[in-house]
Amino acid sequence: MQFLLPGAGLALLTVPAIVLLYFLKVRRPEVRVSTLMFWRRFVADRQANAPWQRLRLSLLLLLQLLGAVVLGVGLMRPGLIGAAGIDATTVVMIDASPSMAATDVSPSRFGAAVERARSLAGQLRPGQQMAVILLGDHAQLLAAPTGDSSLLRSALDRARPSGTAGDFAEGISLANSILTGRPGGSIVLYSDGHSRPPSSPARVVAPLTYQSIGSTGENVAIETMTRSSSGSVFLRVTNYGRTTRDLKIEMRADGRLVDVLQVKLDGNTTTDLTWSRLPAAAQVLEAKLTPGDAFALDDKAWLVIAEPPHHSVLLVTAENGFMQKALKLRRGLDLTTVKPADYKPGRYDLVVFDGFVPAGKLPEPALLINPPPGEGPVPLGAAIDPGSVLPGDVRDPLLSHVSLKEVHIQSAATVKPPTGWRTVISAAADPLLLVKEGEPRDAVLTFDLHHSDLPLQAAFPILVQNLLDYLLPGGFENQVFAPGQPVTLIAEPDARWADVTGPDGRTTRLAPPPFPPFTATSQPGVYTVRQQLSSGERVSRFVVQLQNPSISRIVPGAGPFLQPLDRPTAPLPRGTLEIWPYLVAAAVVLLVLEWLVYLTNPTKFLISRRSQEAGR
Repeated sequence: MQFLLPGAGLALLTVPAIVLLYFLKVRRPEVRVSTLMFWRRFVADRQANAPWQRLRLSLLLLLQLLGAVVLGVGLMRPGLIGAAGIDATTVVMIDASPSMAATDVSPSRFGAAVERARSLAGQLRPGQQMAVILLGDHAQLLAAPTGDSSLLRSALDRARPSGTAGDFAEGISLANSILTGRPGGSIVLYSDGHSRPPSSPARVVAPLTYQSIGSTGENVAIETMTRSSSGSVFLRVTNYGRTTRDLKIEMRADGRLVDVLQVKLDGNTTTDLTWSRLPAAAQVLEAKLTPGDAFALDDKAWLVIAEPPHHSVLLVTAENGFMQKALKLRRGLDLTTVKPADYKPGRYDLVVFDGFVPAGKLPEPALLINPPPGEGPVPLGAAIDPGSVLPGDVRDPLLSHVSLKEVHIQSAATVKPPTGWRTVISAAADPLLLVKEGEPRDAVLTFDLHHSDLPLQAAFPILVQNLLDYLLPGGFENQVFAPGQPVTLIAEPDARWADVTGPDGRTTRLAPPPFPPFTATSQPGVYTVRQQLSSGERVSRFVVQLQNPSISRIVPGAGPFLQPLDRPTAPLPRGTLEIWPYLVAAAVVLLVLEWLVYLTNPTKFLISRRSQEAGR
């Protein structure tokens, strides 16, 4: 047996508290009576409740103690465990979410899950098969069903943690496809409960056993680190555990320790810090929590201080103050605004056309906002009521930190996306934001910003910055990306190749332009990009770090909700069978029984016996 939440054992302190209450003296009012003949048993009861007297047997006391013990043990989430059995075909799913890198179990949650899978592979008997699925950003089949233990061990050697939460829905879909038509199948999931849940309870074709990995939720994280326009550095630190932590934050500029900040955090609290001692010539700032904890991925944060390369942007609009203000928020951006009648082609890194499309060849890259019908790279049709605003893909980098729940649009043009374009923001009727994939890049908004409340939402400046990252050459510079997120490196016009060096010192060469997305971003830290130009070398940087509260909250979670397709006919393999629901139900029954016993005055038997003893 194991306890999934051993810290909840503090609830057992109610047991001595209940016993202590039975030692307390019962205070009663004094009343004159004519004789003690009829009050003898109550005098005995009063003597029995004198303080520090020997504790006497009481049915109420026993029921209360038993109920407290059962409820306290139930809160610790006990589970009956054992090596999961192997059925005719067993599909093992290993959660590769970042939280599985926690080291509260040895060597880590992910390492423990892999070792358990190895143990299963060693139990295979003739006629039995096993498959292995890794739950990362996408479900990956590491090993097809096989009875060869050496092939399974080789596949498990290739298993690596992911930078994003595991996709449980994809994993179940893949497991179902393997087990369909195979009698006597089963699924075993090794996870800490932090994989990405499906939108509705998953349907399975075989029994699923959930084996929880992990023992603690104690973790402190640097949630964010940013720099204000005045040069001050803002940090937000959160304690996701229950215990108070006294910590230090080491501030390093270009690898050199420049300051140490003291911080004390109570359990489940957040604190904000402002630091203003940044050296003037610093290029990269690092903040590090010490001492570390079981989850190291969020103990560090980085900030690229170096001034990003300047880009020239032309805004062609009759009047659009919303877009003008959003563009000016970008550091290193030289903005020029002209009216459509004054537009002249020039050398710009990006041109934004608002309600206007020039004749002739369109300068690229370009962002078109509400172009006239039939003009531009994506011809628009008549204006309609688009209906509800929806993301085209919630995982699209262009929608990072962009919430569309409160956005309303009065009218938008009808459009049919051409080949090579993808929908970023959609509606019930037609797409609202399309981007061109490949080089050169373009983007089209199919509605007038003045006919929506999008510019009034916090999502608008964030969306504009994401579009600039996508459209501008080198738009990745000085930006922060999540672990595992592909980074699009937009090449300079005369770039020959680019070398990307990660925090571990490994270098990847990308050539020739357009560069493919850089996907080796699983390790947090600062990445250096060197583009080889005809005029020399251009150096820029970007940061990969974990800034996801749902992942930093590493306390092991419950198993997934399931909806079986068919009634299982095979026996469940042994795993972690959580029995806390039965214990909680038993505690409720005991408390109800105690209440009923109290109503029937069970102490009369004890009092009667004490009265007889007192009369002797």
